[in-house]
Amino acid sequence: MKLLSMLLAGLTVGYSISVMALREPLLYNDFGFGASAILDGVVVLAIAAAVSAVVLARSGGRATLWIAVAALLVIVFESLGMASGLLGDWAAALSVGVLLGASAILTASHRGAQAVLALGILAAARVGAELGTLLTSSSGPQFAWEVVGPEDAVVPQRAAMAVALAVLAAIFLVAGYRTSSVATSQASTRTLAVGVALPLVAGGFGWWTTEYRDSSLVWFLALAGLTVAALVAAWLLPKRDGSLILVLFASWAGGVGTLDVIDKSYASLGFTVLLLAAGGLIAYRFPQIYLGLLALLVVAAANLAQTFLGDLPASLALWAVPLVAGYVVVCALPTAPTSLAIGMTVPFTMPLTVTVYLVSSGAPMPWAGDDILGGSQPNDTALAVGGLVVLSVCAAGVWLLRRR
Repeated sequence: MKLLSMLLAGLTVGYSISVMALREPLLYNDFGFGASAILDGVVVLAIAAAVSAVVLARSGGRATLWIAVAALLVIVFESLGMASGLLGDWAAALSVGVLLGASAILTASHRGAQAVLALGILAAARVGAELGTLLTSSSGPQFAWEVVGPEDAVVPQRAAMAVALAVLAAIFLVAGYRTSSVATSQASTRTLAVGVALPLVAGGFGWWTTEYRDSSLVWFLALAGLTVAALVAAWLLPKRDGSLILVLFASWAGGVGTLDVIDKSYASLGFTVLLLAAGGLIAYRFPQIYLGLLALLVVAAANLAQTFLGDLPASLALWAVPLVAGYVVVCALPTAPTSLAIGMTVPFTMPLTVTVYLVSSGAPMPWAGDDILGGSQPNDTALAVGGLVVLSVCAAGVWLLRRR
């Protein structure tokens, strides 16, 4: 019951990230330096997740369950268009962030619960947008209600999916944790500072690359800055908890966030999720984090070779990365619940890295990849080499963290 509730909570978070307008700025006034581009919905989500996780951990988690249920109710209201405009954008970002933070606390240090929450978020965030497209383009039965008034922007099929996930998650969370006590977790001021600062720094680098979009040098400097930020954040977290940040940074940079399935069909979407889950299941039984990082390096090296040797089989990029990413992420667990809440937002607040490998293979990029890269696209070979360097640095960082 607890594992199922965590899976549903993770799917709700991931699906919300993929279909809500969380890339929209949440400030109208740019204050003269583009602050609205820095403070978007994903950044607010990440900060809300960190703050709620730390506060709930310090309070002993007594109200964690009901805060998670309240966040799910807000997601339902926002999905149905009951809060429009900027108010709705803030409500979406804050509620999904609070749900992630509360869910992380509810997992305590249970490795299985943490694994299904993490894989649920990654899977739903990966396929949610495509699933929504399939739902809205389907010629099958349509939902009965019509959206009217200020809620005109709501897509009924997508709203129905979000509401169904949120309601089921609320029911199973109450059933699974109503009589359970949440173990008190240590959360330091340093942990809170990392959780707040990391997404803001990432947003700043993202704004920098869009402001100077004609400079490839700026793009690579921003990539280097993000890598340094991830290393510093990982080191400031207690024990080996920062490994999750580096693993997610490396695996998402490897392409799991940009993979475009061969055809947008239910079968291909399901197969992508199946590979992610299969990698996680293998890691749950046979965790070898260095083996997973080595596999990511092999995929990155293959992408580099592709710039010299021509096209490689599409299956290498399309299917290897989800399997390896699922494996390496679960290998980094368990971790402190607060560190889980901080780490799981890395793929969404640091998307600059997702273009590193698949740009060279011609795969399409999400989140307006042209804006991320800028008007002057870096050389394919330089991108692939940069990706290898980032992965190597992250792997070395994981080794150092797990040795201390």
